[in-house]
Amino acid sequence: MRFSAIGDCVMTAWAASALRHQHPEATLAWAVESRCVPVIDTTSLVNDLCIFPRERWKKRRGDPRVFGEQIRTYLGLRRYKFDLALDFQGHSKTALATRLCGASRRLSARATDALARRLNPVLNPSLQPGEHEIELYGRMLQAAGFGPVPEFPIMPPLPALPTPISAPFVSIQTGAGELDKRVPVEHWEAVAADLVHRGIPVVALGGPQDPPLDGPGIVNGVGQWSLLESMAVIKASAVHLAGDTGSGHIAAALNVPVVSIFGRTDPARFRPWTARGTVLRGGNTPGETSVTDILEAAQTWWSLARTDA
Repeated sequence: MRFSAIGDCVMTAWAASALRHQHPEATLAWAVESRCVPVIDTTSLVNDLCIFPRERWKKRRGDPRVFGEQIRTYLGLRRYKFDLALDFQGHSKTALATRLCGASRRLSARATDALARRLNPVLNPSLQPGEHEIELYGRMLQAAGFGPVPEFPIMPPLPALPTPISAPFVSIQTGAGELDKRVPVEHWEAVAADLVHRGIPVVALGGPQDPPLDGPGIVNGVGQWSLLESMAVIKASAVHLAGDTGSGHIAAALNVPVVSIFGRTDPARFRPWTARGTVLRGGNTPGETSVTDILEAAQTWWSLARTDA
């Protein structure tokens, strides 16, 4: 069970991959929200996806037919006759799914509310000081009798690049899921302009709600490409730059050097899980990290990537 968000689902892929590596014959099903489906591999990692369309349910709140659909979705998990259910989110909504799925054994990484604490056994302690989420998941697997997480997770096959792009290049994710996790677009504009001035092509990524980057030497894909297409661009990048958002975790999972700009979130717990990365945190907001620091980190990884090439 890991309904959302994109970055959290990518981090959970490390744990799911450990289960798959140790038990290639097992039936592995993942309960997930619709928008996070593209980051989960269905060719080698999981056998099935149990879709919880929570965004559609929210839009139709108050419709009695939605309540019936919710009950059927939750109870529909029982058809698998699970031996084990692992809740990597620990909210009441995932805890309820874990409890109702009929598994003979259940374990949750955490409980974020009173209902979740009552529904399922919770890993104790659920989080240790300075522990990363993926390390927590590793302890959870150990408690359930499984091996450690692998170096990299199993990720979905990626399509060809969505448009001709000169390689090598630096990709920039311009937005983030929460406003206070977004790097100011003025920072990204200054970073992109400096990189282009140094002869380094830039590709901008993001969803329809994210700010675009335009100008000479910049390929703007913001709002134009699917999540899988954007993942293909990240995979082809020499370096990926992002705020505290899912694309940084995607880069880490794909073994692409990543520079992450954090604010209020604790990077010890939520940074991209990679040795090929730099975390910058100038204060409680990403905007407190200077353009100079971002550029310095980006150019360091650019030079390393070019040397490796």
